[in-house]
Amino acid sequence: MGIIRTHEINTRSKTQWSLSLLLVASPWIVLFITTTLIAHHSVFQSVPCWSDELGYWHEILSFTRKGIDFGYYTMNEALPANLSFGTHGFGTVSVYALFGKIFGWKAYSIILANGLFMSLAFIFITLLLNISTKKLLYILFFYLTYTPVILFTPTSMTEMLNVSVLLVYIGLLHYYFKKGEKKWLVVLIILCTAISFIRIIYIILFLPLLFKRTNGFKFDLKFLVFFLLWIVFGCLLFILNNLFVSPYPDSFLNDLLHSDGFTDFISNFSTHFVENTLNLINPVSENCIQVLQRYFLICFILISFLKSNIIQSKFKKMDVEYFNVFLILFLFVMINIGGYDVFDWRDYRVLAPVLLGCSVYLILNDKFSSVHISLIFNFIGILFLFLSPGIMETFNKDRYIKPVENTVLSHLEYTEHPVSRFENTIAVKQFTTNIVLSIPAGTGITFSEMLSDNLRSRYIYSAKILKLSTYKLIDSNKSGYLYQKIVEKRQ
Repeated sequence: MGIIRTHEINTRSKTQWSLSLLLVASPWIVLFITTTLIAHHSVFQSVPCWSDELGYWHEILSFTRKGIDFGYYTMNEALPANLSFGTHGFGTVSVYALFGKIFGWKAYSIILANGLFMSLAFIFITLLLNISTKKLLYILFFYLTYTPVILFTPTSMTEMLNVSVLLVYIGLLHYYFKKGEKKWLVVLIILCTAISFIRIIYIILFLPLLFKRTNGFKFDLKFLVFFLLWIVFGCLLFILNNLFVSPYPDSFLNDLLHSDGFTDFISNFSTHFVENTLNLINPVSENCIQVLQRYFLICFILISFLKSNIIQSKFKKMDVEYFNVFLILFLFVMINIGGYDVFDWRDYRVLAPVLLGCSVYLILNDKFSSVHISLIFNFIGILFLFLSPGIMETFNKDRYIKPVENTVLSHLEYTEHPVSRFENTIAVKQFTTNIVLSIPAGTGITFSEMLSDNLRSRYIYSAKILKLSTYKLIDSNKSGYLYQKIVEKRQ
């Protein structure tokens, strides 16, 4: 590996190498504990069970088996501008599809892929950085006790992929600020661009690069030019990403953009912002685990702001490591409050990876006093898990139940070179394991609130019998009814 300095590798002690190997193995240790010891099941018995998990899993299945030639993954048949990727976009799906191409795609594949991505991230940062024994111990201890890691590792969610890419970013950011070599700036820009297609909010990660100065920082013309370039480039990435993302009609942003005039826009935004802010600070707004992370976030933002010394020094002698953490966390939470949601695990999922990444960044930069506070929050989180076993039960519910194969859905036929991607699409109102895992690769799934003749999908699957004139019933069982669109014969 050309990026790794040979002399740094040769100077590492046996203890460092041993801890590095343990760190690389830690994702699998957590997986073993959460599945075998806590859930009392093998990871190979795991199946995706939440709607997001099922959506990710099936879209990756189609991309792995059919390339880009699959049906639509949409809500209410609201189509993307190009191709047929779902509301989560194509970035995340593409990464997992690469894993599927190499190793195949099973019901438990996302979990194994997450473990591999985390191990690769730890391999990268331990080879790139000559991390001391003390720092390795802190990173290992923090990771093994971090509540979101414990909760999401045995799931088919994509949070662990997000943690892995953030760790790579943090490692590169630390190395760039220490070495100051421009080639690492180029690598960071490429990385930030790439991962912005996994989550568009990662355009924030470009900003710390603007504050890398050798002789202090100034709000000069150079900074202003680069800041404006960041805004323009971020907007271009957002537009490009949206070209391949299905609209999400039930989102706040969709409602906001369809406001009735400027006054209504401001009113909707203000109401949403206030509600999210109150949820963020309300100690009884959600369960104890979610509230704990919100307070962890607030505490981390305040500490990093105070220790960054940006006010006292007027940005001239600021602590750049603390400032980077403050900048990232503050902007993440502001976007989450202003444009997303603070309830029902939504903020938890988005902020958990970046909180872990920032904690590792402070460890790498010897900010151990702040890390001690982070570890205290970790221990409180583990205590809450013991005191509230229902949370773990919620995460494990139905995860190890073997789905019943829905033979009715075996009638679905994949059409090569269709006139419309709707020919390879099924509309459903139920998004359950027994349905989604039985739909063959290449058949896109659109969730529809109304199953009617107005739909364009070739197939409709319903739990109840429907009165339709443009669809015919082709099979049924105790689970539901499968309809196929009647194609008029051309004369």
